[in-house]
This record gives sequence, structure tokens and C-alpha cells, in this order.
Amino acid sequence: MTPDLRIQHAIVISDGRGVRVVAQTDGFDTPEAERIAVLFGARPAGVACPLAHFACPFGRKHVAVVRVEDRPNGSLGFRFLVLARELYRYLGDPFAISDRYPSGWSTTGPLADLAWPEEVLPERTVEQLDAILKHGDVSLLLGSTQALVDGNRVLLNRTEPAERFVRDLWQLLPDRTRCELWPATFAFSDELGFHAAVGPTLPTPRHGVQVLPEDAIRDYPQSSYELSLHVAIESGDRAALKRLLARRSADDTIRLGLYILGFALVAAAVLKFAF
Repeated sequence: MTPDLRIQHAIVISDGRGVRVVAQTDGFDTPEAERIAVLFGARPAGVACPLAHFACPFGRKHVAVVRVEDRPNGSLGFRFLVLARELYRYLGDPFAISDRYPSGWSTTGPLADLAWPEEVLPERTVEQLDAILKHGDVSLLLGSTQALVDGNRVLLNRTEPAERFVRDLWQLLPDRTRCELWPATFAFSDELGFHAAVGPTLPTPRHGVQVLPEDAIRDYPQSSYELSLHVAIESGDRAALKRLLARRSADDTIRLGLYILGFALVAAAVLKFAF
């Protein structure tokens, strides 16, 4: 069944007067957008945000893909794209979603809904991922990939956005894993609970998962996914890469185990009463 392809959007401005929505589609949840913009954090003195992206839950049934940029007079602009969680699971790449639509910072007032075309994003290729590893910080990228797959958080202390790093990291993750995690190429606080983020303040342990410092990420123990991914990319094994990117997430595996356990208990009960 085709998911809901409609995308609501809005422009939010944060400045000395507070946070306000200046343009939005009909029915857009203004309080939720303002809440998220506030939790993005207060700008530390001297820190610029020329371009950043993040994704996070937007209410119970939607996901927000947000582009953030410095605007005139020290203000900060947030361009919200809000789509159904089901559609987000089909796509999985917030950066590709954001890149499809222009920002429209000068827009004010009512907006018309956008719509995603009836298509999925192109499959990732060996050549694409090989270029990422050849030109990126390999130890940090692969360590971060395995750490996220294992259920940890990757939060790096930086005073400027790491747009390229987080975009590349998202290309290395399995499809199902990246649909369940929330990235930010820059954020002024840790209040939105991102799984992979860069920011000027030190991360704090929260949300029930471990936060690893950068040295620990670089030295993260090599495990099956990271090793298999690296081998598949270096050997040009397209079939192996496709299988790796389609693997179950940790949550999928837990759910499957619970389903199997539940089925076994029901079957045992039926057999007990049958005989």
C-alpha cells in the first residue's frame, strides 16, 4: 500500500524576540515546531550555523526533517518538512528528502502542501560508498557506524556543523537502522536526544543508551557489520552490500525474538490442553 505522500512544511524564525512560525501549510502543528526549535538550543556566543540538518519525531505519527541556517541580524531559520512516519521509513534518508525542496526563506503566510513523488530513493552503490571511505575520516566513520548499529550514541564536540560527516555516516548504515535513528549535523543542545549529532557542548548520557567520546569511537571494536561492510565495498561485491544494507535492525531482531517466544508459548499451551 502506498504511504501518505503529503508533506507539510513551515518556516520558523528564532531571534531575540523568541521563536515564531512565519509561514506554514494548513493544519501545521505550530506549537510542536516551536517546541523543537527551542529544544535545538540557545546559540553559544561566537558560534555560527551556516547550514545544518536534523530529523526527529514530530508528534506520534510524523517525522520532521529540518534545515537550519543563520539568517540576517543574528536570527536562526528552521525550514520544517513534516511527513508521515510510514513515508519516512520508505525513504530513510533525511538529507535526500531536504535536498529535493528549496528552502524559501523569504516566504511568509499560508503555504501549499508538498508531495513526494511515487518513487523510492536510488539504491546505494559500491562506487558511492567507496568514495565516502576514500575521502572521509575512515576510522571515525566506520567506528561510528558500528557503534550506532550496536545501540550507542555518537555525539561529537565541534564548534561548527559537520554536514559532510553525518551525511556520509547515514549512507553507511543499514536501511532499517537509519529509519529508527535521529541525526543532526549540528545542534546547540542535546535536548532532542539525537543518536548521531555534532555540537559545541559536551554530550550528556541520557535516553537509556551509552554515549561514546570521540577517541572511543575511533577505537571502537571492529564487529561483524563494520567488517563485512568494509570488505564488500573494497571487493566491489554488490550482492553482499545489498544484503548488508537490507539487514534487520537490533529492534527488529528483538521483536522477531519476542514473536517467536510468544508463538512457542501459545503452541505449548495448546499442546498441553490438547493432550
